[in-house]
Amino acid sequence: MKQEIKEKILGRRRYVPDLISDMAECDANYIRLLRLFPNMHEEDDLEFGIQGNTEDGAIVNIRIIERCPYTTMLVVNVSSEQDKPWIRWPNLEVRVYHDVKSAEVVSFERHRNFKYRYYTPNPKMFQPDEKSQINRFFGELLTFCLQHGHALTTVSFSDN
Repeated sequence: MKQEIKEKILGRRRYVPDLISDMAECDANYIRLLRLFPNMHEEDDLEFGIQGNTEDGAIVNIRIIERCPYTTMLVVNVSSEQDKPWIRWPNLEVRVYHDVKSAEVVSFERHRNFKYRYYTPNPKMFQPDEKSQINRFFGELLTFCLQHGHALTTVSFSDN
C-alpha cells in the first residue's frame, strides 16, 4: 500500500501486466519449441548449432530434466563455439504445459519465481515487466534457432 501512495504522490503510473499478450507469447513459445524439438516426448535432449550474420556460432542444448503427465521441465543452454569471454548466454529453465499448449520460463540465470509486476526501484533491479521480457527473450531465441539452426554432424539418408 505504501508503494501505491508513493506512486500517486510522484505521479508515476503503475505497470499493469497484459495477461493476454503474455499468454499468447507463452503459447507461441510452445509451438516454436515443438517445431525445434518435435520428439520431446520420446527423447531426452536435442543439440544443434546456430549461425547468425557473423562468423561466431553457438551450440544450443535443450535437455529434459523432468517429465510428468501434463508438464515437462527442460533446460536450455546456449554456449559459444569459440568460448569467448565477452559472450555470455543465459541458462533458462522452461516449464512446458502440454495440456494447455504453453511454455514459460521459470528460471533465468538462477533467478526463479518471477512476479508479474515489480515495483521500481527494487533490491534486485528487476524491470516492472521482467517476467514478460524473459518470455519474449525466449521466444526471440527460439525464432532465431528456427531461422539459423543447423545440424552439428552430417546427416545421411539411406535408401532402404
